[in-house]
Amino acid sequence: MSKRHSFRNALDSLRLAYSEGDAGELHDTYVNAGKISRLLNIALPLLERAYPVQRFLALAAQLEASMAEHGLHTGCQRFFQEVSIPWQCDLPAPIREIAEKAPVIFFGNHPSLFTPFLAAASINRSDFRLFSTKYVCNLLPTVGAASFPMEVPLTRSWTEWRRSGWQRVLVYRLISLMHDMPTVEEIRAGNRASLIAGANYIRQGGSAIICPGGGGKKKDRKWYAGIGSLVKQLQQSPGERTIYLLPFHEENCSNKRIYAHIQNGPISRFKNAVLYRGPIRIRFAEPIPISDIGVPESTVQQIVELLKVYYESLFLEPAIASI
Repeated sequence: MSKRHSFRNALDSLRLAYSEGDAGELHDTYVNAGKISRLLNIALPLLERAYPVQRFLALAAQLEASMAEHGLHTGCQRFFQEVSIPWQCDLPAPIREIAEKAPVIFFGNHPSLFTPFLAAASINRSDFRLFSTKYVCNLLPTVGAASFPMEVPLTRSWTEWRRSGWQRVLVYRLISLMHDMPTVEEIRAGNRASLIAGANYIRQGGSAIICPGGGGKKKDRKWYAGIGSLVKQLQQSPGERTIYLLPFHEENCSNKRIYAHIQNGPISRFKNAVLYRGPIRIRFAEPIPISDIGVPESTVQQIVELLKVYYESLFLEPAIASI
């Protein structure tokens, strides 16, 4: 088979662009993939109907360019302005003082792809860091440089379907074609190292965001142990300054809203006009000194459960305004 019509060559080109960590280059390679493979020339237009990969990659490239030029805080603010996505931040002055100056772990829900970027746009501090998945770090180099990378499985279709539906399953399957997964032992060691590095960074006065429930909108899901590990490490060796946990909640947004925003068809226009009205909102609750969580004998999992119950009591559905 000639190179011009090779599916393998097209896939290798996509994997190479992904490995180089350039969202713009990956977008261009994806656009040209149909010219290399007859199969992809037929398949990609069908894929676009199910998931707007090309427009999503263009959006990612635009976000990366803005962050690379202006930094996380201003870059994210400018990005939302450029793509005409209205958003609001509820961060009262007394909370802002701690949010922008104290050692802080920001923690909350993750209903959309925008969650960490809304938080970055809201919090004006140069030491803002993220606990982010490795594939996001690779897609957005500026995020990668400011992250403690965490590896997550990409082929648990049933789990991901329950979290956020078939589109999430599809996306993870597409990513798995390009992202080489390490062994289970390597994943555990790498994630543990990131949690240790993150705790040390916060202990020295920095800040970081973590979303313990993972992505998607499914309620009542189990939280991952990472936040409990961070809290336990910092309680055992707290450093010189008071360290805070600061809850946040993203509202009126989902990945479906983002997909509708970047698509141009009549159904998307209808959804934007009728279903997805009003600005995206992120609000922050009172910070909690890390020493107030549990008792010295509390296990990591007990700390996780305490925080989950507390968080859910802060953001009960009846208390969330519909905007």
